[in-house]
Amino acid sequence: MAEASSTSTDDVEAAIESLFRAYDLDESGELSRDEFVAIEMRLHLEDGEIFRAESGAAKMTLADKNGSGCLDYDEFRTRTLTMYSEWGMSREEVTLHATEQTKKVLLERAKMGPRYHAGIRESLRNIYGLFDTSGDGFLSPEEWVSAQKTVASEVSDDYEEGWIDEASFARADTNGDGMLDMSEFLESSFSMFEGVKKRTDAILATLQRIEKVLHQQRMAGRKETSPVTIYMQSDEKPEFQPPSMTWQDEPTEEDLSRNAEKWVACGELAIPLNLATAEDVASLLRLHLKLPADMWVSVFYIGPSRDGTSGRPVILLRGERAGEGNTAAMLQYLSKPKAELKLFVKNVRKRPARLVRQPRAFLEERETIFAARTGGCWGLDWETQLVGEGEGLPPRPMVIQLGETLVIEVPQTDEGGEYRYVANCYMDKTDILSKPVNEVIEVKSKKKKKGKSGPEPDPLLQLTFVGIREGKCVLFVDVSWEDQEEKLCLAKGLTSPVAENTIARIGAIEVEVVKPFGKLDKGAFQWWNGEKWSNKKGPAKKKKKGKR
Repeated sequence: MAEASSTSTDDVEAAIESLFRAYDLDESGELSRDEFVAIEMRLHLEDGEIFRAESGAAKMTLADKNGSGCLDYDEFRTRTLTMYSEWGMSREEVTLHATEQTKKVLLERAKMGPRYHAGIRESLRNIYGLFDTSGDGFLSPEEWVSAQKTVASEVSDDYEEGWIDEASFARADTNGDGMLDMSEFLESSFSMFEGVKKRTDAILATLQRIEKVLHQQRMAGRKETSPVTIYMQSDEKPEFQPPSMTWQDEPTEEDLSRNAEKWVACGELAIPLNLATAEDVASLLRLHLKLPADMWVSVFYIGPSRDGTSGRPVILLRGERAGEGNTAAMLQYLSKPKAELKLFVKNVRKRPARLVRQPRAFLEERETIFAARTGGCWGLDWETQLVGEGEGLPPRPMVIQLGETLVIEVPQTDEGGEYRYVANCYMDKTDILSKPVNEVIEVKSKKKKKGKSGPEPDPLLQLTFVGIREGKCVLFVDVSWEDQEEKLCLAKGLTSPVAENTIARIGAIEVEVVKPFGKLDKGAFQWWNGEKWSNKKGPAKKKKKGKR
């Protein structure tokens, strides 16, 4: 394992993702031209530099590869890494610079007023959830008045009376349905705060105090949630499919019983309210379901309605450390009378005992690894290995010569970039087989009939491992889109997680690196088709059974 002081590529990714979220003023998951230019302008002015709006817009246009007028995370990440590469920065320098930039952006957002203050937005969302005592995702007049009394009695010296009085409810209810959704609540709060002569740090301190008081009141006397029904996939070995292939047969509001047999109820469980992380909840669920302790699982729950929609979102439980993620929000929600008391457990897979998650080789390491490539490439592609039932792995050990390369090809996106995949590599002995190096592969479009058009194929990612010393190494790659299930379920109106797995594993593969013993044909590819090595990618053709 790397020393604690070193910076991994995972740290770089986390720093860039934090920077993206800081730029994303409206928390939409995309950066509009106005958001991008607004932040760039303020950063230039803060540093005493002249800012030219046309230059900022040009940067945005160059980074916007799909011409949508907005930057998604992948486009922002590519732009940012390209910039750092041109500057010749090391991994540690990139992480430090991106972290410092994030702090600067958040500081500038605070100066822009309450509407753009990241901490105020987060606190308001938490307060909304605490006001919603029924758990239906909306604020009724009764909940509004009750919250008003609590706030008035506990922090009357510190908040604006006009924030949550009767008149403010009527003003906030812009569609006149007698209820407030999240967007109405946020807009009403921002409008009120913008008319108040208070610093944003003072407003945030007040909101955090209100949040604390409401939470203590809601949780008073309670130690656990109401009994929650636990569901697991009914298939013994659920298949893995890309997002575009999973939703068609799933239950919706219009047909709640569709494929209901794909989930099986496994009893009820009251969950203690003092659990702090997603792993705390997973540990309790493993015990309840009698799963081995060395298994990883994904946990989903059905949350309250959002922003005026009638359906309830499917939400992935997150949070590795106390105070992070949504564990506290889930437990608070499951304690409410109108909560949907269900948890879904899926993606059950073995946790590695001695293999370590390895970061990608970064900038300066790539050239060294590529220089060691002197032979052919042995490839495993994700569709052959994972989709549906998948195909078998090469015999163990898989023997490659020094200088030869193992390539594991995984997807980057699906549905024209709508859904993202994440690939994590776990391995030992990176002094025998190199760390993985990312190589993006643009897939060629198939020939289309005259007059017909279709979406461009999604790019692939090749994880390249080079044999650099004699010996044996074990590795596997987990391919996941579990964090995209919320987005898919919302887009397709699904009422539960998809019944297929959204995480799958290529491996474990034991690789033995040996001295060269034959001709090394540099760059030549051989693909494993489930039965043998072939110069064509894809599964072996199944032999048809002869007639009797």
